[in-house]
Amino acid sequence: MNSSYKFDTIIKVDESLCITCDACIRTCPGGLITRGERVPVPTENSWELCIDCGHCVSVCPTGAIHQRAMGSEDGELLNIHLVPTWDEARQFLVSRRSVRVYVNKPVEKEKILQCLDVARFAPNGANRQIVRWVVISDPEQVRRIAQMSVDWMKSVRESNPAMYKEAKLELFTSAWDAGHDQISRGAPCFIQAWAPKDERTAPQAATIALAYAQLAAHALGLGSSWSGGINTAAQAHPPLIELLGLPEGTVSFGTILLGYPAETFLQIPVRKPVDVSWL
Repeated sequence: MNSSYKFDTIIKVDESLCITCDACIRTCPGGLITRGERVPVPTENSWELCIDCGHCVSVCPTGAIHQRAMGSEDGELLNIHLVPTWDEARQFLVSRRSVRVYVNKPVEKEKILQCLDVARFAPNGANRQIVRWVVISDPEQVRRIAQMSVDWMKSVRESNPAMYKEAKLELFTSAWDAGHDQISRGAPCFIQAWAPKDERTAPQAATIALAYAQLAAHALGLGSSWSGGINTAAQAHPPLIELLGLPEGTVSFGTILLGYPAETFLQIPVRKPVDVSWL
């Protein structure tokens, strides 16, 4: 049993508070809660199958349920007045741009932590919460890692010319040699999402978490952009893997640059129409 668990059953219900609305029964993703004689109770096979998502606690209108890993006192009350309208939400989402020009200004640690705090709540397979983070916030270190990424690209030119051509790595190496950083693009910080390389849910979990972090950054006045160059080098270039301290069996599933944008976007660019098939 997990030492952090408070009970030896997945839920306990306060009979004096329960109004038998059955919201917890309907909400449980695994169907692990059923109606007992007086209040909801866990099913026989619930201990091993429960993913500790906490939805039973979050949906209870009276605070009657205590889940093995959390109670109603542990959560954060939802403020419906802060939920944006559709027009506000759409404007915010479509106004986020991939920023590739940054001002020479460090990103405050507090803001980085705010981005990662939001990313904790991103959807992830079976609530496994397997994503771990590394933050490089020293501009000189960011530049050094960009150089190592270029070194890896140049090694690919010799070891795998077809990949070098297909991935258009020449654009990055030639720019670097000409004194233009197309890798870190002057960003003072980058964030990587690490996870066990054999975890089947990791690619999706890391990608969604990074997207959440990018949206949080947008709300904080920061700009961000994915860096496929740094991330691929972090997966394949031993010197960079060693520098980053990637634990054995772990891989970086995504890297985003982070900083204050040097330019202000005034329009939402055109995108292709939605391509959908209704079946």
